[in-house]
Amino acid sequence: MKTNLSLLWIITICLCISGCSNYRELNHIGVIIGVGIDQNNDSEQPYKVTYQVINPSGLSQGSSSGGQGLPIINYTVTAKTIIEALKKASVVIPREHISSHLSLVIVGEKLARNGLDLVFDALDRGKQARTSIPVFIARDGTAENLLDVIEPFEVIPSKSILSTSQNNQKMYGIVSNVQVYEVISDLLSEGKELALPGISINKDTQNGKKTENLERTNPSAMQVQGLAMFRKGKLVRWLDGEKARSVQLVKSEVKSTAIVVPCDKTESVTVTTTGVKSQIKTTIRHGEPFIHSDLNMIGEITETSCKSDLSDPKVLKELEKKIQKELKKQITKTISIAQKEKADIFGFGDSLSRTNPSYWRQHKQDWKNLFSSANISIKVNANIVNTGMRTNPYEVN
Repeated sequence: MKTNLSLLWIITICLCISGCSNYRELNHIGVIIGVGIDQNNDSEQPYKVTYQVINPSGLSQGSSSGGQGLPIINYTVTAKTIIEALKKASVVIPREHISSHLSLVIVGEKLARNGLDLVFDALDRGKQARTSIPVFIARDGTAENLLDVIEPFEVIPSKSILSTSQNNQKMYGIVSNVQVYEVISDLLSEGKELALPGISINKDTQNGKKTENLERTNPSAMQVQGLAMFRKGKLVRWLDGEKARSVQLVKSEVKSTAIVVPCDKTESVTVTTTGVKSQIKTTIRHGEPFIHSDLNMIGEITETSCKSDLSDPKVLKELEKKIQKELKKQITKTISIAQKEKADIFGFGDSLSRTNPSYWRQHKQDWKNLFSSANISIKVNANIVNTGMRTNPYEVN
């Protein structure tokens, strides 16, 4: 009994004096939440890396003493490699910096066009590596400039970029977030090319870098701008609007979107999708690959200027046919562009490798040429299940 009591006291004392051995105050470390990677003009130090670090005093706006400065601070360094840049950042970041809370990576367009190569190796190799981080391309600019913008809604640029892209995926479906591990997988894949969302600034970047931007009713802001199409790790062209959305439709990445179809020369109907599901099928016909994409869409009418009687099932069937025709045209055009660029960003090759493994093993080295000339079949099935709170539009006398 005495022995057990002594042991209990020893354990209690140890717990009291040890505390949290790995505990560190927030104001003693630099938490990196965003990284921008640009190509540097110096071949000896080819990377220019910008680190967005949380400023705790800037976040404490609700404290009695008030916040001091902006909630984030950007530090930029140049280096031979990404890891060297992280280490060299210690010459400008006054605290021990950690990247365990990294939330996004932005790559400048110039670097993306010259080739991503092994840019993401550092994010996948380390013991504390995190690959569930979304990646974006800074369209028509640099990652450094994007991370400098101060917005009223989201004063932390990294959060603003994530929120904007996520909102777009929910509401319109031009892009979807792509994680680092997916980027690496697509770069290594022999049957799928990489496609990444583009982000740009809608107004003059100099105004966006100033705190006055917070006081403007039309401030500089982040905007989703297209889908970057890659071939062999290099950005080859941009897809915008309906073309970018078509890629997401084929890949079943669209949560909701608005489809506008005409009912005559001046009037139109807007259908908002409530469910989109696509299926890719690949077969071999006469020794050549045949690709089929089957898209099923459910939607409801959310706006119309047509004088048609929407309570008539025949009218709805006619609208469904128009939607099917319009989506088929958009998807076919987008796939034709990808074939011209020899960039299978849809993953048709991956599908073929699963359904016809023997054919794939023999022809995978020449897939980009086979894809560019492959026969494509698109089938769209649209169902309108609701006409909204009213049947027909009101008429103004």
